Amino acid sequence: MNREQFWDDLKSGKFISMVRESSRGKSLCSSVEAYNILKPLFADEDDIEKMFFIFMNQRNEILTVESLFKGSIAMSAVYPREIVKRIIQLKANAFVMAHNHPSGNPSPSIEDKAITFRTMIAMTSIDVGFHDHLIIGDSFFSMADEGIILSMKNRLRNFMKEV
Repeated sequence: MNREQFWDDLKSGKFISMVRESSRGKSLCSSVEAYNILKPLFADEDDIEKMFFIFMNQRNEILTVESLFKGSIAMSAVYPREIVKRIIQLKANAFVMAHNHPSGNPSPSIEDKAITFRTMIAMTSIDVGFHDHLIIGDSFFSMADEGIILSMKNRLRNFMKEV
């Protein structure tokens, strides 16, 4: 396959089902691995924000990779209740959340951090692990690698002690 054909296949979304099938049952160990799995999925419709999830079992083995939300060039509405609903359907024990920034800049916005925290609150209430929130652009930003996920978990833990 030549580069042109590969790029056309990538942009068409042809590889989405291949990624889903080949990743099922594999263990996920790092943000780099999650990025490598997810990056090709954002090639299709790269001008809009999309939110993908890697749902895992208790051994961090991938159950499925799915897109739950789509938006516009600058935002995507995310509803934690829909994430909870899908987790219950799949009997998932943990997940990684990822979305793209069509601008190419993977730096998290205030809104990105806010939805991460709101989602974490929902997941904590049902004892589901929230491993990371990746933002994918020309490169990627991992909220777990940067300590944001741990900081949010600690804030939530401290709040729960006070209640």
